[in-house]
Amino acid sequence: MELYDAIFYRKSIRKYSNKRLKKELLDEVKNICSDINYLNKDLSIKAHVIDRGHLVHFLMGKDCKVKAPHYIIVTSNKGEDYLQDIGFAMEEVVLKLTTLGVATCWLECNINRDDILEFVDLESEIEDLNTEENQVEDIEKEENLEEPYSIIAFGYPEESEKLFRNNKNADRKSIKHICRKLDKNLEQIVEVIRLAPSMKNSQPWILYNKENNIHFYEEKQKKNLKDTNKISMGIAIRHFDIACKKFDLQTNYSKMPVKKRIGKEYYITAILK
Repeated sequence: MELYDAIFYRKSIRKYSNKRLKKELLDEVKNICSDINYLNKDLSIKAHVIDRGHLVHFLMGKDCKVKAPHYIIVTSNKGEDYLQDIGFAMEEVVLKLTTLGVATCWLECNINRDDILEFVDLESEIEDLNTEENQVEDIEKEENLEEPYSIIAFGYPEESEKLFRNNKNADRKSIKHICRKLDKNLEQIVEVIRLAPSMKNSQPWILYNKENNIHFYEEKQKKNLKDTNKISMGIAIRHFDIACKKFDLQTNYSKMPVKKRIGKEYYITAILK
């Protein structure tokens, strides 16, 4: 199964078997997580495979609604569009796991840096410098600290849970809703964006197509979805990117001077060649 095909058949699995992945398969997951890519090369996004799921169960407590044998904790420093790039990087991982027959589910992250220091290798903490001269430097160092921003559950689905979607239908907004003035030749590209997963199924993406440019906007919603919606935007871009490669469309991503739109926040523009 190719990544493009996995988009149509993958679904979020919330019920997992207690059975752990075999060592060979878990090693393959770790290899995938060690080689992730994203748009902003100034970021340091890392995917930490936690093969002992009980550690995450303990840290999340009552908020752990999805109990799986394994998890991926995603960390990053802060930088331009770091949350979107987390979604972009990790959705490729999720789809690769789907092709391996591994179930996955994106989860909200309610743990912090100190919680995971004992079992996740992060860069050193900043020194406690109190002088005024070092105040600006301290702030910069703090922004460069790796923090956990997302968690992905993975493993084998519970026996009663099917791994793949039975059909290509999903509870998603129509293409007409998410994209304005769409060139009909691009419908098959935008269809994979429509199928992108999002926290609480918020589907925050709105696209404006003008000639060879597709402008991606985030539809502003509830405050408690602010960060997760940005991750969802990155997921949608990854789906778009996979579809472009499938249909041999060369794509560059850039920030452009675009029209401000009420209730929407501009993210990025895809330039098709």
